[in-house]
Amino acid sequence: MKHNQLIKYLFSMILLSLVLILPFQVGAEEVDTYYFNNGETKEQLTETKEILVSNGDVHSKLSIIEGGKEIFNKELFTVKVSSLKKVVIDNQNYAIITYRYDGSSNALYFEVLKLDETGAESVYSSDVYERARINIEDNQITLNYPEFEEGDIMTEPSKIVTQTFSITNNIVVEGKRDIENSNILSSDKKIGALSENPSYAEVNKILTEESLKAGVAPEIVKAIAFQESGWQQDWTVVPDRVKACKAGDKTLAYDDTNVKLGYDCIGIGIMQISNHMYLKDGPEKEKYIRDLKTNIRFNIQEGIKILKDKWNYSKAKTPIIPTINNDDPMVIENWYFAIMAYNGMLPRNNPLENPYTAYQEKVFERLRDYSLIDITPFPTYKLEPYKLENGQLRFHNENVVVEGPQHYSSQSLVKNDTAYINANGVRLRSSAGGSVIGSLNKGTKVTITGIYKGNNSNVNQYVWLPIRTSSGQTGWVASSYLSPKNEYLDVYRLSGLTRYETGVSISNFGWHWEQPSSVVIGRGDLPIDALTGSVLASSLDSPLLLTQNNKITASVEKELDRLQPDVIYILGGETQAISADVEKALKEKFPNSGINRISGRDRYVTALEVAKEVDKHSNVDEIFVTTGSETSSDPLAIAPYAGENNIPILLTGNKKLNENIQTYITDYGVKKVTIIGGKIAVSSTVEKQLKELVGTNNVVRVSGATRFETSTAIVDHYYGTSDIDNLFVSQGMETADALTAAPFAAKLGAPIILTLSNKLPNEVNTWLNKKVNSKPDLYFLGGSVAISENTRNQIINLVK
Repeated sequence: MKHNQLIKYLFSMILLSLVLILPFQVGAEEVDTYYFNNGETKEQLTETKEILVSNGDVHSKLSIIEGGKEIFNKELFTVKVSSLKKVVIDNQNYAIITYRYDGSSNALYFEVLKLDETGAESVYSSDVYERARINIEDNQITLNYPEFEEGDIMTEPSKIVTQTFSITNNIVVEGKRDIENSNILSSDKKIGALSENPSYAEVNKILTEESLKAGVAPEIVKAIAFQESGWQQDWTVVPDRVKACKAGDKTLAYDDTNVKLGYDCIGIGIMQISNHMYLKDGPEKEKYIRDLKTNIRFNIQEGIKILKDKWNYSKAKTPIIPTINNDDPMVIENWYFAIMAYNGMLPRNNPLENPYTAYQEKVFERLRDYSLIDITPFPTYKLEPYKLENGQLRFHNENVVVEGPQHYSSQSLVKNDTAYINANGVRLRSSAGGSVIGSLNKGTKVTITGIYKGNNSNVNQYVWLPIRTSSGQTGWVASSYLSPKNEYLDVYRLSGLTRYETGVSISNFGWHWEQPSSVVIGRGDLPIDALTGSVLASSLDSPLLLTQNNKITASVEKELDRLQPDVIYILGGETQAISADVEKALKEKFPNSGINRISGRDRYVTALEVAKEVDKHSNVDEIFVTTGSETSSDPLAIAPYAGENNIPILLTGNKKLNENIQTYITDYGVKKVTIIGGKIAVSSTVEKQLKELVGTNNVVRVSGATRFETSTAIVDHYYGTSDIDNLFVSQGMETADALTAAPFAAKLGAPIILTLSNKLPNEVNTWLNKKVNSKPDLYFLGGSVAISENTRNQIINLVK
């Protein structure tokens, strides 16, 4: 009996011990993962080390303290500390820290720290991965992130990448990248609560209303909403990858609804809001997330609020983004950097390294295409970007000047406002999108008579406005054809500090949203080869750049880096035009590009070789003949039309037809020849020789009494003056600034006319006054030294 009592006593004591010990052991279990919210957080990292994290709106900081001393720190701007996970590999302690950029990209990068008695040492810092998910198991880190292709919106990428990293012997080894199609498909798993997106007409209305309330151009907000989600608050089909979302490092668990949760399991709804990430858990955060999911208007309001916060980045004590022009928030072009920051100041948004995929460039392109605004391309060649230690994008520029039209929101027009028609032949309709009842021309003054109406389309983002003209016509006009200010005439200034930079500015403007496969390069201080080569550039739809003869000009090299052409054509020989050193430098810089030199022993033979190259791209049966004098502007004046129609320009001496022209006519079966310039430039003798080759009726001369009159005669002969939409203006005595514009003018189907620098020639004045009544947009080539402000204003007033 005593034995049994003893056993019962011992058993009860064991149970009591377990009751007392187990809670202690569970409570004392070591935490291996820490998540950080807004504000300050302090955690015990090891027995001797603690971590301090301060996540602020703009500035964040991470410190590791040991023995009262800071042994590791990170200063972060527009980046926050997201989480830290401790791992032990081969008896070595490591800390894997995840950082995330502010902005809708939610881009992350991670850093691996080795922790030991001597301190904390960074052994690896990863690249930046946009909208990525991260998973850490044992010694392996796995990232899943989207890869975007042309035309993708941010919630619907074409590819999904899986990449692994492993930690071994204090080294992080990058594994292979597995890429698969995103396949936006859904399994048969049922959705708990299915929501239906509002119609695009309703979305258009909400976006317009909320933008106007906040004082932001609706065109900007609409383009961002499209780039983020395609104007969808909810998925029509929830992808399996979204259904797999789990709560984790700032990620949300899939909630059995079809709200448009991003591929990172963070971004919510139409504007892909992610501000919930660093809120402290609790009812307030739950309500915020619930409102973002269920209330599209609230989601849009939050997106606009975030965008306005990014605008103020330029007002910070240490500005994060530059200002643009006079920093007027009503000018659409001035939001370039704020739009960039909405997505995040990450390396991918560097427009020099990623000119066609940077977020803000895509948004501006959407704005141009869907709101039908001729947005002025941002002059990215002026930017001086650099990266902070952790890869954040910054700019040395404090202010960037965008020369060209500044566009104000036409969707902000309200009843009784005055506006001006900004294009010719604008259709006047009976109702919003209704039947055509008339047309209005550029400069027509109108009054807004009522409230706008939107389109039921996410790619027709303009609105319709009811108007009345001064003559009493009434109807509806698309907002894109209305200018809120009396600036219906677009005036562009394509210029640089040098002729080389002017060429770069034209290339950057004319080939801003489309990547040419080729670039043509000519010598800048002796540009006659480049003039004839402009036809080749036009036939290839390529920019024409000028460089120094013995080295690649720095601004040109920067533009070539942006363009990344497959083929580079060099015009002229090694001695008389562009040296072998330049060709060698191009081959070294672009090892995967073809470098083709087109040259002859002199300018005449080079022009011949260019003509042969043009024939490869388009069968030639017509040529232009101009003087080979380097002081003549005749080749420039005809270059846009010649380029547009793939007609080579060949050069001749004044008194005798150059033998190369005769050879080309014979070998290529040329049937028609047009001489550009008067008989001082190309004599009657040469004209006679040409008639003997192709027949009297097949030789035409287009000329004027002066070079200026020759340029207007070309317009009269080939373009007519009633239908000109765009007109280029060049200084006529020194044409180097202008010749790189010829392929761009050809692209627009626009002529070039010539002027004096400080005075508009009488013949041009008369021509503009009497013949040009279509109010064309103007492109001035070169700075105020090339064409003075007085001369520019005189031309603007005549055209207007």
